[in-house]
Amino acid sequence: EEEVMTWSGDNIARLWDVETKATLKIFSGHTDCIYSAVFSPDMSKVLTGSKDGNARLWDAESGDLLKTFSGHTNKVDLVLFSPDGEKVLTGSEDGRTILWSVETGDTIRSFGQGNYLPSIAFSPDGKQVVTGNGQYDVVFWNAETGDSLRTSSGHTDWIRSITFSHDGGRVLTGGHDETARLWDVETGQTLKTFSSSNWIKSVAFSPDGSKVLTGSDDRTGRLWDVETGAGLKTFVHGSAVSSVAFSPDGTEVLTGS
Repeated sequence: EEEVMTWSGDNIARLWDVETKATLKIFSGHTDCIYSAVFSPDMSKVLTGSKDGNARLWDAESGDLLKTFSGHTNKVDLVLFSPDGEKVLTGSEDGRTILWSVETGDTIRSFGQGNYLPSIAFSPDGKQVVTGNGQYDVVFWNAETGDSLRTSSGHTDWIRSITFSHDGGRVLTGGHDETARLWDVETGQTLKTFSSSNWIKSVAFSPDGSKVLTGSDDRTGRLWDVETGAGLKTFVHGSAVSSVAFSPDGTEVLTGS
C-alpha cells in the first residue's frame, strides 16, 4: 500500500492512499498553517511544524498527539527526524534551530547561534547536520557537540532546500539564486550546478544517487543526471513547485505545487 502525506493552510496534515486517493488519517491540533511534515524513519510517527510556533509529534497509526515541542517564538517551518528516530530538529524564523529528545521532549542543543537557518538536514549516519544560513553558505555541524565543521560558499541568495545523498558523500542544495548545487561532503567543494529560471524551493536525490530532482517557482519539476549535469525530464505544473520526492525504488517522482 502506497501512502503520501500532505499539509496545508487549514491547519491539518493528511495521509492519503495513493491508489484510491482516499484519506487514511487526519492529524488535527495545530492552531495555524502547517508548513512542514515528515515521517519518522520507522514510519510509526509523524512530526509537523506550524505557524503557531509549535512542532507536534503524532502516532502515525492512530493519529493521536504524542508530544508538543514548544519553545519557538515564531513559525516552525522546518522539521525532521534524526536517522535513528530518537531526536528531532525544528527550524523557525525566530532564528533558532533546536534539537529535541523524542523520548523526553527536552531541548538538547541549538544550531546557528540565533541566525535563521532556512534549510537543514541530517547525514544518513546522524553524525552531521548541514544547514543553509542567511549568508547563503552551506554549513556542516557536528550533531553531537553542535560545533561547526566547515562552511562552503557558492550560492548568491537564500538556500531553500538541502539534503544528503543516501550514501552520505554528497549534499544537494536549492536556492533563490535559481540554482541547485551538488557538494562534496568531505571537501565542501561544489561538484555540479543545475540551473533554473526561477527560485528552486525543493531538491531530492534518487535512492541510487544517479539522479536529482528539483522543484522551482518556474512551475516545473526537473529531473537531472548527476554525472553529466544534463536535464533528463521536465514535469510542468500550473503554479510554483514547492515540494519534490522520489519513490523508494526510484522509479517514480512526486511533485507538489
